[in-house]
Amino acid sequence: MPNAESKNPGSRAFYERVGLNERELEILQVSVPKQHYYVVSKLGRRLVDLGVGKVALAWVGVNGREERQIVENVMEQFGDDWRAEWLRLRGLQRWADYFRSLHGTQEEKYVCGSL
Repeated sequence: MPNAESKNPGSRAFYERVGLNERELEILQVSVPKQHYYVVSKLGRRLVDLGVGKVALAWVGVNGREERQIVENVMEQFGDDWRAEWLRLRGLQRWADYFRSLHGTQEEKYVCGSL
């Protein structure tokens, strides 16, 4: 994964142990976090761009105990609407509104269908 500190002594030692060379350390330094990944396999080595957007990162980019605790608090506080609230907290208000509109539409169909 991208690491601007890849050439610092502690990080460098780790990367050298896993077999990365000088050029590959440079690639790690300039890569975009949570977007670029350097893949090493029997077939070769390559920097790949997963093309993950902001909405997807709101779901898969939760890191660390602190952020997980925030998600759990949002889930507890907002119940079934926690997903839209999480998107809003991540600065994705339009997506939160869109998600709420989908959720509301599904509920209305269910309620109307049961009458």
